[in-house]
Order: sequence, then structure tokens, then C-alpha cells
Amino acid sequence: MDEVKAKHIFSVEVSNEDRLTMAALMSELRDLGYLKSDVNLGQFAKECLARGLNDYRKDLRGDT
Repeated sequence: MDEVKAKHIFSVEVSNEDRLTMAALMSELRDLGYLKSDVNLGQFAKECLARGLNDYRKDLRGDT
């Protein structure tokens, strides 16, 4: 039986100031080799969200 996978799209409002801050952070991370050169702002935001969710999960489990 084929498994049905749903894809959910979330929109997030980002101010111009936050976009500039994220772009500057991306540039620094690229320079340090932590971020690939072809990652765009949307992909970076998704990665930040995932990393944040993982931190919250650790908090719930009591990991330090």
C-alpha cells in the first residue's frame, strides 16, 4: 500500500530589518564554511526553524 505524505506550508512574516539581519548572518556562516553557497533565505529560515524545534525537544526531554 502506498503511503500518503502530506506537505504543509507555513507562511512567516519577516520584516525588512529581520531579512537584512538573516542575510548578514548567512554571509558570515558562508564565510566560515558552515553554510553552503547555494542556500537561499527560505532554506535558511527552514533550517533555523528545524534547529529551534530540536532545541525545544531537547528541553522537553531534559537534555543539557
